[in-house]
Amino acid sequence: MYLDGRLWRFTAGLRHRLVGAVFIGLLSAAVGVLRLILLGWLLGLIFEGAALSELWGPVALVGGTMLMRAVLEYSRNMVAHHTSARVQLSLRRHLYEQVVLLGPAYFGLKRTGDVLVSLVEGVEQLETYFGQYIPQLFVAALTPMMIFVFMVFLDGPIAVCFLVFAIITLIAPSMFHYWDRMSARARSKSYGAFAAEFLDSLQGLGTLKSFGQSRARAESLAHKAHELFRTTMWVLATNALGRGITDTGIALGAAGALAMGAWRVSTGETELWILLVVLMMGVEVFRPLRELRNLLHQGMVGQSAAEGILDILAAPPSLEDNGTETVTLHE
Repeated sequence: MYLDGRLWRFTAGLRHRLVGAVFIGLLSAAVGVLRLILLGWLLGLIFEGAALSELWGPVALVGGTMLMRAVLEYSRNMVAHHTSARVQLSLRRHLYEQVVLLGPAYFGLKRTGDVLVSLVEGVEQLETYFGQYIPQLFVAALTPMMIFVFMVFLDGPIAVCFLVFAIITLIAPSMFHYWDRMSARARSKSYGAFAAEFLDSLQGLGTLKSFGQSRARAESLAHKAHELFRTTMWVLATNALGRGITDTGIALGAAGALAMGAWRVSTGETELWILLVVLMMGVEVFRPLRELRNLLHQGMVGQSAAEGILDILAAPPSLEDNGTETVTLHE
């Protein structure tokens, strides 16, 4: 998964908010499980021919859990947005201090467009990474174990089946993490190179026309744009591969648990209402994994954007002030 330890240090002082977002996500998943259990109980009563007066209680409980789930999801989204905004503010402060420390001696040797991509767009791309992706990664890892605790009291073998497939689905995409990382880095370099060339071309458009080099520069920009297109498509291809693996694991896990539940009902080892819970639980067990799948691209984009930001933060100043009357020039 796309979790860079170098970016984690920027969450200092805000990690309690990330823990809060994870806790709200787990609580939302627990309420979702409770809703499905109540639905299974309600459907079981209907199949048993219960009177309408006996159904009002379960119906009210199901409605209450749905309302509670909506409130928790709203709270989690608000915490995510506020957390990402504060992390971005901290990151911008670190970047500003580093830019002042490096001074014009460093940036005079760099392409303007490449630096601007890292300082402006790179920070913006980390909003979803810090606010949604990181909390969702922990929620996706912890929810299957929490649901296993719920399910083991209903049916142990089915609970084990759910847990095994959930863990495999969570871990399997990381087998291609190296490819994803390399493709993300290649796209970051291509994007920076194209942005630098494009901005320089706009700034020097008059000079290019004066010397008749506008067509040659247009061809150069077209080549860099095609390289950016190629690397972007490769990033999307590797991302689609990871999402395909996740979708396959989700489908196999839900089908396997349902098949096992149907077999156990046919042999009389479990009850029908438990099978109904299993039927609906296949949605809730893998819901965090599906949500994480939708954020995998943002995690990869965030990691790609972080490369340029971290390069600036790690750059040593060419002129070092040691507190004396002279300064030391580093080659």
